[in-house]
Amino acid sequence: MDGASRLSRRDRRRLSTRAEILAAARELLLEVGPEALSLRQVARRADFSPASLYNYFSSRDEIIASLFAESFERLDVYLRRVPADLPPEKRVVELGMAYMDFGRDNPMDLRCILLATSQELPPSSGKALGLGAARMIGDTFRRGMEQGVFACGTRMSAAEMAYGTWALVHGMVSVAGIDLGEVAGELSADPRRVLEGYVQLLMAPPAA
Repeated sequence: MDGASRLSRRDRRRLSTRAEILAAARELLLEVGPEALSLRQVARRADFSPASLYNYFSSRDEIIASLFAESFERLDVYLRRVPADLPPEKRVVELGMAYMDFGRDNPMDLRCILLATSQELPPSSGKALGLGAARMIGDTFRRGMEQGVFACGTRMSAAEMAYGTWALVHGMVSVAGIDLGEVAGELSADPRRVLEGYVQLLMAPPAA
């Protein structure tokens, strides 16, 4: 039996109600931003009385932290699917593609994560988990440099390589929804090829 099936009917109903509240809160968060979000607004959107919300969340900040935590957890699931034992140059590409898959499949979660980067968040928000995504890429570049896969001659550190890769991936996520059909001759819309080409530029030349 899985965890959900072992819960009592009351607990399952409580979890379902909590999910409904968070869904309403997520819509509002993306509409008005975290600073303007209020429990009264969430209650109205979720069709609850403000007082009844306190049965599920103790404060507005707890709701916001829960929203961010959900998004970071979903991102982590996508990234953890990438095998840790891939060669560094392949793992970097697959981590980037996993992030793009996450953004395509979960656009509202992606917007929450991008919003979270500008906020002072408590540990319960899962921000540390989200930052782990960047650490995965940084660790992969460091391992690749130790193995001689990536070239030190680029005058870039592993952290700088990771930053450049993450910036490229974020940029491609941002333009993923744009129809480039009319400029297909000038702009390629194949993210994997672009990412592979970028990583190739960072690699050490083959030994003579």
